[in-house]
Amino acid sequence: MKTIGKELTVFMIAISSTAALFADVSSTGNLSMALNGDGIPQLIALVLLTVLYRRIWIKKDLQFSGIQREQIGYTIIAFVLTLTMVIGKAQSAHPDLKYPLFAVLLLMGYMPLLYTGLSFLGNKITGMENRHQEAGTISKVTRWLFEDHVIPGVMLVVFLCRLPYLISFYPCSMSWDGGAQICDFYNLYDSGTFVNHHPPMVSFLYGAVALYAQKWGIPNFGMFVIPLGQTCLSAFAVAKVCVLFKEFKVPYWLRWAALAYYGLFTVWCIFDVTYIKDSIYWSVSLLYAVEMVWCIARQEAFFAHKRHLVWMLLYGVLLTQTRNNGIFVLLFTVPVLFVLIQRKKKGLFLGSAIAMFAVVCLLNNVLYPSLGVVNLKEKEDTYCIMFQQTAKYGQDYPEDVTEEERAFLNTMFDYDELVEVYNPHLADWVKNCLKICEANSADGTNAEFAEIKGKYFSVWFHQLMRHPLSYINTFLECSYGYYYPEEKPYKEGNGFYEMDRNMLTEGMHPVRQMEAFAPFRFLLEQVSKIEFLPGIGLLYRCGFYTWCVIFAVGYLLIRKRYREAVIALPAIVNILVCLISPVNTCIRYAMPAMCLVPVLFAVMLRKDLAV
Repeated sequence: MKTIGKELTVFMIAISSTAALFADVSSTGNLSMALNGDGIPQLIALVLLTVLYRRIWIKKDLQFSGIQREQIGYTIIAFVLTLTMVIGKAQSAHPDLKYPLFAVLLLMGYMPLLYTGLSFLGNKITGMENRHQEAGTISKVTRWLFEDHVIPGVMLVVFLCRLPYLISFYPCSMSWDGGAQICDFYNLYDSGTFVNHHPPMVSFLYGAVALYAQKWGIPNFGMFVIPLGQTCLSAFAVAKVCVLFKEFKVPYWLRWAALAYYGLFTVWCIFDVTYIKDSIYWSVSLLYAVEMVWCIARQEAFFAHKRHLVWMLLYGVLLTQTRNNGIFVLLFTVPVLFVLIQRKKKGLFLGSAIAMFAVVCLLNNVLYPSLGVVNLKEKEDTYCIMFQQTAKYGQDYPEDVTEEERAFLNTMFDYDELVEVYNPHLADWVKNCLKICEANSADGTNAEFAEIKGKYFSVWFHQLMRHPLSYINTFLECSYGYYYPEEKPYKEGNGFYEMDRNMLTEGMHPVRQMEAFAPFRFLLEQVSKIEFLPGIGLLYRCGFYTWCVIFAVGYLLIRKRYREAVIALPAIVNILVCLISPVNTCIRYAMPAMCLVPVLFAVMLRKDLAV
């Protein structure tokens, strides 16, 4: 009787896992249809899962780990990932579906499935820890590329992978933000001022290239400088990763896999040829993370000739100058690194960190203002998630908005339009309802918004206290794509494959892509459609990389490799920033976390990495 009970339990768990895998919660509110179990693929999955679960929990001939710490750890990770699936599916669930009831089934189905997968993967990685490669077993190409000529060899490979894009999109691809930053520089040239809504350093770089390319009569060739430079920067960053892999004797198969990922993945390729600050930021993020690994795992080498420290300080400064939120990476990582550094080196590191922050402060508050850049007192994008919550609150509880609150909000926004245009994927719609904003500031500093900010916080907080679930639900609606791996990228999708969506085609600049290369541009855009292939498609999902980071951190903590877990901090900070960003599931926002995944997995595979 006991055996029959186990068999039935395993079969029911397999049914739950199959239902979770094939659940259709969006197209129907009917529970029986949502179960979506009447098909050949579902039957095959049920049989395979039943066999798998029986081998694990009944026959016990497929045991992954008997260590209680690992079992608890993988259970916690599985629960966290299961929650991301439950929350993610809830966002698209049919309104007539009793989703809370269905969520219980999803929880019962995903938990054992994810626990099994995580345990299997974790044990495989544990088995590979410290497995040194046999001497003399590598090919001449592998030795030449990853041992003898790492930096020039890897840079050459990455450049060759980018070459079809550099040629087809010659002179460049243009994004909205890239065009706006060029316009910022043109405004400076014409009127002597522009605001620092975008990072001024990138605006100076992009704008100067565009202006002088036009003035010197070489608009296309001149504009090509930026894609070429961004490609060289990303190639250099990948080469430094491979140098790190060489130092830590990372398995060659992982080095090849990482090189293929950095070289062939279409997201890196298209953004490298695009005028957009994220193309510089992801490369700098990767370089900064590499120096962090050196600092944590090879402190003697890191401080020996000071070059690693100097490079890390430079990359830290560039993080703050290529994206406004880059400062958060420094604010989180520098104190943690200070704690981990040996006592005799703390003074040198602290002095260097102070110098780095001083340089950032001087650039932002002295150099740029002296060149005509106006510092905004408040940047509206910082509060986009709060604006979204205010708009959704007006939809959910219109009768609960007091007359005083409505009167104030109507002075700050066009309140009726704010409530009407709420879009959980894109905060621009509610941001455009602002009456008091950067665009109409009298002195250009957005001082008017800064003055009313405190009153807005008060209204926001009182509404939060009355209906906290509304705010929580809005936050989930506006951010779930960054941890739910089945959500596709929003807005520009996987990159800017069309140049006619930019400001420079309106007569401002003569730059144009080559018409003869249009078929090749179309072909490369079709290549990006591999996102719809099984397995490969996950590489195009922001949430997949969050899963990778969660698993990497969880694995390192389970193995008591606490110092190495700190290496994931830049990726974690980036993910947290994405959760409050203006766009839900924007792949370019997630790029700094995406590029760190190969480094994290290399760290996981090398137990002897830290000393």
